This record gives sequence, C-alpha cells and structure tokens, in this order.
Amino acid sequence: MKKLLISSTIVLGSMILNLDPAHCQSGNMSDITMPNPGEINNQPPQSDADQTGDLGNSVEPEVIIDNSGSDGESQPSSEPFFIKKDEINPTISDESYGPINPDREVNSENNPEIIEETPPTETIEPTEPETKVVEEGETTETTEKAETTETETEEVAGESDIETTIDTQAYELQLQQSNVNLALLMQEESYATQIASYSKIKIYGEAPSVKEISQRLGDLWEQTGKKAAFINVSLQKKQIESFTVLPSVPPSLASTNISKNQLVQPTDIVLRHTNKNIQRKTLLATAKEFRQEISNPRKIRQDNYLASARQLYQLLIEPIEAELEANNIDILVFAMDSGLRLLPLAALHDGSQFLIEKYAVATVPSFGLTDTRYVNLSESYILAMGASKFKGESANLPTMPLELRSITHNASRGEIYLNEDFTVANFKAQNLRNQPFPIIHLGTHAEFNSGKFDDSYIQFYDEKLQLSALRQISDELGWSTNPNPPVELLVLSACKTALGDEAAELGFAGLALQTGVKSALASLWYVSDLGTLALMGEFYDRLDDTLIKAEALRQTQLRMLTGQVRVEDRKIKLSNGEYLTLPANFPQGSFAFSHPYFWSSFTLIGNWN
Repeated sequence: MKKLLISSTIVLGSMILNLDPAHCQSGNMSDITMPNPGEINNQPPQSDADQTGDLGNSVEPEVIIDNSGSDGESQPSSEPFFIKKDEINPTISDESYGPINPDREVNSENNPEIIEETPPTETIEPTEPETKVVEEGETTETTEKAETTETETEEVAGESDIETTIDTQAYELQLQQSNVNLALLMQEESYATQIASYSKIKIYGEAPSVKEISQRLGDLWEQTGKKAAFINVSLQKKQIESFTVLPSVPPSLASTNISKNQLVQPTDIVLRHTNKNIQRKTLLATAKEFRQEISNPRKIRQDNYLASARQLYQLLIEPIEAELEANNIDILVFAMDSGLRLLPLAALHDGSQFLIEKYAVATVPSFGLTDTRYVNLSESYILAMGASKFKGESANLPTMPLELRSITHNASRGEIYLNEDFTVANFKAQNLRNQPFPIIHLGTHAEFNSGKFDDSYIQFYDEKLQLSALRQISDELGWSTNPNPPVELLVLSACKTALGDEAAELGFAGLALQTGVKSALASLWYVSDLGTLALMGEFYDRLDDTLIKAEALRQTQLRMLTGQVRVEDRKIKLSNGEYLTLPANFPQGSFAFSHPYFWSSFTLIGNWN
C-alpha cells in the first residue's frame, strides 16, 4: 500500500466500482411521455454494487488546474485558481506551485470574519442536527475514534483510469481535526486531484482560501445582481460535513442603491456543519433510491421519490437554510463528494417545495477549477449540430430537427448542421472560423461510462468521439490554452450517466473542464424526446431574459413544473405563447411536464453565471 501526501499532513484516497455502462436517449414515437418498449428493455440491469458502494476520494500525483478565460467583458479577478503547466506555460517548473500550505489562512488575525461551526459530542438527530461555534483558529478534535484499527485500503486494479490505493481513514481523521479554513483547502485540493487524475491532466497551483472564495462570490454578485453560496460536501464513513461559503459585500456596492439589508456583511463568511448520525453507506443508499425513483419513466405518475428527496434535503440543505435565507442567497453552487455527484439536486424537497422553487442550482468539480468570469450571453451566436438519424446502430432522435430550429430561432441567431453535416471534421471546421460560437449545442447521444476516460463519448453522425479526442480537438482549437476561451456554454441534450460509478461521476462532473469550455449543460439520465425538446426550447428563451445560466435553467424548470410548458394536441406550448409543432406521426394527447423526471435531469456544470 502506498499513500499520496498532498501536503505534509494531508492524505487522500480513492475507491471505484466497475459497473455496466448506461445507455442514452433514443427516439420515442410510441408514447408522448415514455421511451418506447424496446428502449426500456435495453436499459442495463441495476447491480447491487452500484448503489451503496463505499465511494471515497481518488487522487494521483502531479495535479491541481486552470481552464481560464472569457471575453472582453469579464473580470481578471475571476480567473481560475489552478493552471495547466503543460499547456498554459510549458516552461514553468514543478516547484513554482506547491501543494496546500497547512499554515495558510488558518490564522484568525488574517481572517477575523471566519468562524467554525462544529457539532456537540452527543448524538444528533438527522432531522434537527445541532452545531456549536468554535473560536477561529481552534482545531476540532474528533470525538469518535475508529471502532477498528483496520486501515481502509483497497487496490484498484484492472482497466481503471484511477489506479490508486486508498487511505480514507487517514484523510477523514485529518479533515475532522483541521480548522475550517484548512479543511476546505483540503477538500478543494482533493476534488481537483480526483478530476485531474481521471482526466489525465497535469495541473498546478494553490486551492482557493475561504476568503478568496467569499470575495469572488461578492464580485460576481456585483456584476450579475445574483448572490451565490458555495457548498462543498464531504461524505465520510460515519458522518457528513458541509462547508458553506457566503459572498462578501464588495466595497464598491456600499455606494449603490441596493437595499441596506442586502449590504450587511455576513457575520460568518463560512459555515461548517457536521452530522455524525449518518453513515456513508446509508446516505448512498438513500441517494440511489432517490435517483432510481425519479428517473424511472414508468413512475412519472407517482411521487415515490418524495421520501428520499425529503431525507436528502434534511441532510444537505436544512442545517444551513436559515443562513441562506438571512443572506438572501439566490444560487447554490455545489461541489459534491463521490457518490453524490449525480444527484438531481433541483428536485430535493422540503416537504412543501422543491429546492428549485427557492434557489437556482449548479455544480462544479471544485471552486478552484472553475472559470467564474461572467459574460452576457443574450443573443449569442449558436452552433447547433445534431442528428435525427445516425450511420450505424445508434437510435434515431426524430425531434432533433425541430429542437435545433427552435433554439436558433432564425438565421441571425445561429447555424444548423444536421445528420450528414454533423461530423467531427465539420465540427472542427466551423469552430476554426474567425467568428467563434459562444454557445455550442450538440443534439445527440452521449455516454459517461464506467471504466476509463476513453470509454465515455459523444456520438456524431458517423462515429463516436471519445472525450479524450474531444479534449485534443479543444486543444487544437485553442479552447484549453486561450486565456479567453471562446465557448461559454456547451449543451448536450441527450445523454446519460452510469449510476454508482466513480469514473462516470468524474466524467460528468468534469465535463466543462475536460472539453475546454466554461460551462456545460447535460442530462443525468435519458429524458423522452418531447421532454428534452420542451426544456431546450424554453431554456434558450429564458437565457435571453435572465442573462444568468443557472437562473435560466431554474426558470425553465419552474415553467415545466407548473405546467406553463406543456403538450397540447401535437404541439409543445412554451411559456411565451409560442408553439413547437410536432411531426404528424407523434400521437395525440395533452399533458404537462410537471414530474421531475422531465426537468431535474438537466444539470449545469461549471460557470453558473
């Protein structure tokens, strides 16, 4: 067994499970709400292993990243914290950027606003967990020793890209004993190394401190008018911890007309909440149940998902909800641990409302890996490519021509390349033009599979393009190396991710980073053709109105939930009163997309602004 030391006191570990790959969207013309029978029958069987696997933290040496850039409207202060040595600056030495400094940002004199919340030693009820305040700089000793001295280690062999030994017990013990500032630094570096290890990207730099994250959130609030909170979740063997960073008030806002209530500096810019009454396997089982219930097309007239949705809300949101409300937070940005990255967070439920009814939601692989710079995407030019039929065995997508037409609106908004024109060569050719496309929409199958990075792919008309090959194209086009990357948003409208597999999780969570774009919008599971068409048609309208990607997605999901977007007699009615006329061979019928199966699958990854 070998241990990887990220700093002199930080040990990271990992564990993965090899599961069957999942399948993506296929054409549906037999029922306006469900996949066709053959499509359902071809779904891979659920294995017991993919649900409650003890997923840990994965690492490899030589990692920490940059996917920096934006255009002229962006702010230099919002560049990513990590850099790619081998692409951005090939001459930089490995020693120029070191690992986390254990003494960095833990002095209370340097961060007078930061305090740590830790639980009392007694047992905590899961529905009403308690916390207590510990003075800044004080370390929290673990109140529970491991019940066994056995070290949690496991060799990951075979064809996995993440060939690592694990020592999660050592990492968790260090995390629990660390001051909140160092603990969040550890988490940031851990998540960055997991993504880089899986993607085989060499990255260097320092993870952002609590103060740096808070200041950046404040700067973005000033630019966008939306307040975001960053929530890093650590799922440990016998407890779950969350670190919530709130935005600081930028000095320049003090002289504006914003309400004084909104300009009050938060008492604590970071909150640490620990729940010791939950075990990893138990929580993973709940997450599995939630995901399975909500993504099953046979259950779109049932609400069996609500029990697990409520449990997850109590664990992840309820402990910090008072602070979120007190600080008028608009957007929740999550960096999730292994086993939780594929949760449809928008559909968490408090017993009365879905999470999306209160907040916009986005996910990031880590804060430091995310290019957070804001660019106004209103009326941005769109490269819309896709296929209604494929050369080979891939299932047809009969509504794709309509989807591409609906998102481009007219010739001045974008360009459409369908079927035989949807090739890798043409994709490269269009993106080599002098005028870049800030938004790229790919209406096609995509799979994030178990196993190697190369096992995940995007289907073009005549071939599957592996994610590693897409990253190579990104490098050729300069997306990864350009300090102002041209692509603000990559949309994959018909994809699915293998549930319960760490490699598939990392592929999905790191999609924006791996492809050299600032953000990506993709689905966690197959959604019916009509559901996808409705969401995409509404999303681009909302993007023009709200100017914020996370809020545009939220408004789209709310309109589907409330029936403002619905099917009426072979037409999809959008909230603006426009209709998308379906092909004549689609069945008659009227219904709403209110079930979260239709709208909660779509997840925003990376830059949420």
